[in-house]
Amino acid sequence: MSMGAHARRFAILLTALSSLSVTLVACQTTGPSAGSSGNSGGTFSFTTPNPALQSPTPTFPAFTIGAWPSNYTPQALDNITIYVICRVQNQSMSGPAQPPPSLTVTVQVSAPINKTLTGTTDADGLAAIPLSFSDPSPGTPVVVTVFTSWNGHTYSNQTFFTPGATYTPTPTSGPSVTPSVSATP
Repeated sequence: MSMGAHARRFAILLTALSSLSVTLVACQTTGPSAGSSGNSGGTFSFTTPNPALQSPTPTFPAFTIGAWPSNYTPQALDNITIYVICRVQNQSMSGPAQPPPSLTVTVQVSAPINKTLTGTTDADGLAAIPLSFSDPSPGTPVVVTVFTSWNGHTYSNQTFFTPGATYTPTPTSGPSVTPSVSATP
């Protein structure tokens, strides 16, 4: 091995050791930033939250209500069904949610249709409420709010549909990629 090869290896080793030493010094000198609260003098203090003041896991709601239309893009003059599902949640999370006893649900359809309908849940907690409409503003989303009362509390949720939509999205398997080839002489 020539003297030049030893000199190059030594230069690379010296550069690597210099970078390593700068990195180690930088790691040792970092401490609390000027704007942080806490102890001064580079001492870090960690505290454990008081479990009596906080719940470690948020509680699941005792009751849930959901809604969806039979068709998200019906014609401007059409008939659809608004489905409402209600569930009583097992608070211990030791079993699945169960349907409540029969409940009356209210469906409020917003402008420009402006209708209020009612229905009753079946043994599975599901209500199917038919809706006939003539929408004077095709292409505008219509918000549907559903309500019911259970154990003295009112629960609600929302869904939507867009009558007379002129554009229906088509699903794709992924982004279209056009390969490009470039050559650099």
